[in-house]
Amino acid sequence: MSKLRFNLSHISAGAIAVLVAYTSSVILVIHALTEMGLTQGQINSWLFALGLIMGITTIIYSFYFKVPVLTAWSTPGAAFLITAVEGYSATDLVGAFVICGLLTFITGLIRPLSLALQRIPSPITSALLCGVILPICLSGFTQLNTHPMMFLLLFTVYIVAKRFIPRYSMLLTLLVSVGIALYFNTLNTASMHLAMPRFYWLTPSFDIESIINIAIPLYLITMLSQNMAGFAVIQNFQFSAPVRPVLLGTGLINMIAASCGIFTLNLAAITAAICMNDDIDGKHSDRYKAAICAGGVYMLVGVWASVVVAVFLSLPEGLADILAGLALLTTLISCFYNAFNKDEYRESAMLTLLITLSGMHLFGISAAIWGVFVGLGYFKFMSGNTISFNLPIARKRNS
Repeated sequence: MSKLRFNLSHISAGAIAVLVAYTSSVILVIHALTEMGLTQGQINSWLFALGLIMGITTIIYSFYFKVPVLTAWSTPGAAFLITAVEGYSATDLVGAFVICGLLTFITGLIRPLSLALQRIPSPITSALLCGVILPICLSGFTQLNTHPMMFLLLFTVYIVAKRFIPRYSMLLTLLVSVGIALYFNTLNTASMHLAMPRFYWLTPSFDIESIINIAIPLYLITMLSQNMAGFAVIQNFQFSAPVRPVLLGTGLINMIAASCGIFTLNLAAITAAICMNDDIDGKHSDRYKAAICAGGVYMLVGVWASVVVAVFLSLPEGLADILAGLALLTTLISCFYNAFNKDEYRESAMLTLLITLSGMHLFGISAAIWGVFVGLGYFKFMSGNTISFNLPIARKRNS
């Protein structure tokens, strides 16, 4: 076997991919974990576990298949948890994460199930995501009433950066946020230290309501918005996507490691493309090395979890909401476009969006599940089709 050699472009691409991933969504993860009622020490531990597991799986998959495979947490999943975890104990939520991993594993095991998921129209799943993300974006923009100067400063930095250096727009916004925290003297530097976080283990408990209202929506959101998109990105760059191994592996790890912080483990989509384009390496077959570098950076950033958490938990009141709203703005625009750009799906997508936004709970089932069910049923009824569960055996290879 030839010696593994890395060049500067591999290292820089891997570092940028992780940097973009963290700066665009770590605030959502910390927000979600805070809503779960976890302490700062537990959040440190869980972010360290996420960085470690994402790094290891990225390196193993990329090296073994010689394909740039980046694993990640589910950003839309974290956004969903922010608004959905209220009323559930942390142990029940960990149990839901275990079930989410189990469902992912079963999807990799039973091929017709993955085909069934792919048959759910993307406008309906995009409308579901709109319903999950919109309240978080609105929460950020309502800070204009309570903290107008802080909002206007961050929003100005964000839009100027989006105009000239879009890849680093959230990074610059985060740096300005830290500056605001320093100005108001809220930054807790005493808790910032580079040390291996202590692992916190939460024994899962299994509650039928949390399984229905947390595990199943989290599974659907992660599978449809992250994994399917991630496989599409890999194939778009003319790589062979290892579908079954990724689903089986990430699902199994999600089940085993849910108790120490792995709420979801899935494919990265947008950030993965950073490690795949022509600028990385003229030799197509060597681009997986950039993903291996990203795995190494994931693990390094995980070690810095205490610093990352201390910064975000020290932000002034309202600032975290603004950051979360801005971080999800591009995703929200994309979801609205995908949900409503096709005439035949427009009404069913709108029903899905409105029901998800309503926050209704009927028969112990959450609005997210009802939104998909009603939207899909409405589309089938109006198009004159019955909902069929007869799944053809795929004729196309999907290894």
